[in-house]
Amino acid sequence: MPLSELTDRQRREAAYYDQYAQLHRVERVDFAPVRSATRRPWSPYWHLCSLVRDQYQNPTQRLLDFGCGPGVASVTFADLGFQTCGFDVAPGNVAAAYRLAERHGFCNQCRFDVMPAEKLDYPDAHFDVVVGIDILHHVDIPRAIKEVRRVLKPGGVAIFKEPIEAPVLERVRMSRLVNSLAPRQVSFEKRLHTTEDERKLGPADVTAIAKELHIERTYRFSLLNRLSRFAPSQYARLMWLDYQAFRIVPPLGMLGDVRIWQCRR
Repeated sequence: MPLSELTDRQRREAAYYDQYAQLHRVERVDFAPVRSATRRPWSPYWHLCSLVRDQYQNPTQRLLDFGCGPGVASVTFADLGFQTCGFDVAPGNVAAAYRLAERHGFCNQCRFDVMPAEKLDYPDAHFDVVVGIDILHHVDIPRAIKEVRRVLKPGGVAIFKEPIEAPVLERVRMSRLVNSLAPRQVSFEKRLHTTEDERKLGPADVTAIAKELHIERTYRFSLLNRLSRFAPSQYARLMWLDYQAFRIVPPLGMLGDVRIWQCRR
C-alpha cells in the first residue's frame, strides 16, 4: 500500500518503528522457547510458543506472523517447521526481518511484506495459524480482526498476546500519582517502548475479537509484574509469583493486564 493511502495513525506507527529498528537492531534469535523440552507457563511468550508448537503438524502448514516487527517470532516459528509469512507497516522492520531470516538460514521458509494490518494482501483462507504478539493494541481492531478471519482457513487457529485493561487497577494506573511516577509518553527505550497511539485493549476490543473468531481459551498473566517497571531484574520472578497466585486464587486472574487468546475460525 502506498504511503499516501495510509491513515495518519498508520503513518505515525510506521515512522516510529522505522526509527526503533535502527536504534535496536536484532542480531540473534533465542530458540529455547520452541526447542527446549522445558515449559514455562508463567512466561507469556514461552506459553504462546508452546501453544503454537502444539499446532504444528507438517511442513506444508502456513503461519502468519501478524505484525512481525523485526521478525523474531517469524524465524522462531520457521524453526518449528512452518512456512512463515510476516507483515509490518514499517519498512524498517521488514528489512530487519529479512536480515534475521537470512542470518539464521530461513530465507526459503520466510516471506515478509510491508502492509497495514487492516488491509492484508493475502488470499482468503490461506493460513493454518495466525499469531499476533503485542500488535492488536497498535491497530484498528475491528478492521484488523476481519482480515484475520478472512485469511485464516476454516478451522484454523489464531493466537494473540496483548496488554489489556484490568478493572479497578486501570483507574489506579491512570491516576495522577501513578502517572507522575511512571508517565505514559512516547519512548524508544527497549524495555518500555511506547508509541503515540497504542493503548491497552478494553472490553469493546475483546467483543470485536469474539465477533469474528471463537475464543476457545483465555490465559491471564501479570499482576505483581506491573512492579517490574521499577525493578526490571525481577520480571521473571514476578511473573512466576503471578502464575502461582492465579492458580491458587483463580479470580485474581481478572486483575492481570496481559492475556493470551487462543481462537478458532
